[in-house]
Amino acid sequence: MSLKDALANSLLMFVAATCVVLIVRALPQTPQPQQAAASSADRASDPTASRAGGSPTFAVRDGVMVSYLHGNIRCPTCRAIESYAQQAVQTGFAEELQSGEIRWQVINYESPGNEHYATDYEVAAPNVVLAMYKDGKQVKWKGLPEVWEHVSDQAAFTAFVQTSLREFLGEPQVNPPMATNSIQGPAELPPASLLPIPE
Repeated sequence: MSLKDALANSLLMFVAATCVVLIVRALPQTPQPQQAAASSADRASDPTASRAGGSPTFAVRDGVMVSYLHGNIRCPTCRAIESYAQQAVQTGFAEELQSGEIRWQVINYESPGNEHYATDYEVAAPNVVLAMYKDGKQVKWKGLPEVWEHVSDQAAFTAFVQTSLREFLGEPQVNPPMATNSIQGPAELPPASLLPIPE
């Protein structure tokens, strides 16, 4: 076999392998058992999952659901957002998670039956969504697309998610510390009589 024939065969094998990969990717994916179980659990805790007549046929627990919504393709950045968001909720709201006041879930909005999440929460790309339920109904929700801006800094990401969740819950924010002078202590403004009068 000549070098030319070997190269031609190698090229044909590469093209055939590429075609097989593309065909496999184009086939509908079946959800993994864990994802399928999560999808039915999600429907059981979310009134938006029921589409018959627009009203749920099951009891929904009151509180806040923090959801990480993703598609079928999971890039490393998407996985980092999921991991950071889950850690932010777990470290900042451990008691609320324990009591059920806050719940965490991961949803593939491209899985069969979950497509409504993309429209319900206006999701165009993986995102963190906060949804509040009262008396068995969703009363408000908020998307946090800014997580993409903070993903390169986990501390800033965590602070953003925790602050957003506290604001969503209506909790008062902690005031930032006062500016201090290292010699005299807290900085003070001069009396109003000493301030220049604008002309």
